[in-house]
Amino acid sequence: MEKIKEVHISPHLKENTDYIDDLIGVGKSWDILAKPFSYGNLNLMSYTTNGFFLTMNMVMILENLEKSIGDFIAKHSEEKFQLDELVDFLNTNVSFVQVQSVPKMYDAVRFILSGTLIIFIDGYDQSLLIDTRIYPMRSIAPPMTERLIRGPHDGFTEAMLMNTSMIRRRLRDPRLRVELMQIGSRSQTDVSIMYIDDIVNKDILENIKNRLKSINSDGIIMGEQSVAEWIGRVKWNPYPIVRYTERPDVAATALIEGHIVIVVDNSPEIIIAPITLFQHLQHPQEFHSYPLFGTYMRWIILLSVLGSTLLPGVFLLCNQYPHWIPEWMTFFKAQRSDPLPLWTEILLGELFIDVLRLAVINTPQVLGSAVSILASIVFGQFASSIHLLQPEVMVYIAFVMIMEFATSSYEVAEANQMSRIGLLICTALGRKWGFLIGLIGLFVLLLRTKSFGIPYLWPLIPFRWKNGLVEVILRRPIVDITGRPKVLIPKKQKRKGT
Repeated sequence: MEKIKEVHISPHLKENTDYIDDLIGVGKSWDILAKPFSYGNLNLMSYTTNGFFLTMNMVMILENLEKSIGDFIAKHSEEKFQLDELVDFLNTNVSFVQVQSVPKMYDAVRFILSGTLIIFIDGYDQSLLIDTRIYPMRSIAPPMTERLIRGPHDGFTEAMLMNTSMIRRRLRDPRLRVELMQIGSRSQTDVSIMYIDDIVNKDILENIKNRLKSINSDGIIMGEQSVAEWIGRVKWNPYPIVRYTERPDVAATALIEGHIVIVVDNSPEIIIAPITLFQHLQHPQEFHSYPLFGTYMRWIILLSVLGSTLLPGVFLLCNQYPHWIPEWMTFFKAQRSDPLPLWTEILLGELFIDVLRLAVINTPQVLGSAVSILASIVFGQFASSIHLLQPEVMVYIAFVMIMEFATSSYEVAEANQMSRIGLLICTALGRKWGFLIGLIGLFVLLLRTKSFGIPYLWPLIPFRWKNGLVEVILRRPIVDITGRPKVLIPKKQKRKGT
């Protein structure tokens, strides 16, 4: 694709068609359509990609285009016209579509492969673009994650245009900006950056834009995850520095707060950046419940995060030092000695649950219930009777899995699993000092993590109460929320009347 950038559109039609036919495989690729036109002495060649339009719509557009070009040629039969004159005439006379000139061969090829109709005209060093696209897409459906009992049930689709319009539907702000760029030298994936111009921090915005422009990859096929890893420069830190959401209301709320939203074509999840750990833990259901119950839900999520991370390590530590356990907490004691060490049993329980989860995901739906029944029999009865796993281990692993599923962010839950396993291994190797070292290591990791320069543990470190930690602990009434997260350094801190 880099070589195409050096190619200019020739005023000679045959040179353009020879180049295009060889480059994109006209005659070899059945989905590339090429159709010549001729009006008097004017010769044209059009290109598009099949599957991006409705046949009847295209027939109507081509009939309208033929008539319009014929009328224009009749008015300029004895004089040479400028291409801009033809563009203006077609914009006025061709119905329902956008017409514009394309001066670069690189852009012309990109538009052909993205489904627009490109027309080369003999004698002109520019091409015409007529937008006839109707992207293939599934219908709007409830999100797979972040499900609600009450509230809107529309979720993003794989079509970027549909996703941006769903956000626009909720934010009719004239200051909402949607900037388009293409990423990937081969995939040429469309990416939209959305922000509210008079709220967003321009330094953070320019940082994210520059990172997007610097992506040096031939394909962004895995959508939002590929983009997030490139711009976040993700290595081996498991904690996500962007938030993914399938909900338009969550994306619109993030924009209001001063975040930046990145919409990647072909992905039903959009990226919210920058983000903190505690913002990951907010669930939209909290804001579709009354404040008291929303606050209760938030505490449940926070406790689930702590429990799913620390419980196996604490359970192992208590059994390494059983004299620490008071009488009313004897349920923390393992009641028997098995051939395998306790830490090995806990780790095996983790692995068994993950194997089961993958089996359910990969099993055809009609067989999913059979897999679940088989797993419940094996894990629930025989694993204990053959002394592979203790009953207490299975109970605590089940608690951990439930708390992991209760975590509002799937990505944070995955990261907590890695931390949980790390703490378990540290405790097995170093007992109480290993557990302490593991905790300190986890804290240092979170302390050093930043999301595009934003501290990951804010508002705990650095500490901030108003418009900070109070929003983490409490789901305050909407009427009492007057500010935006200070850590984002928004242009407008106050929310009311802006």
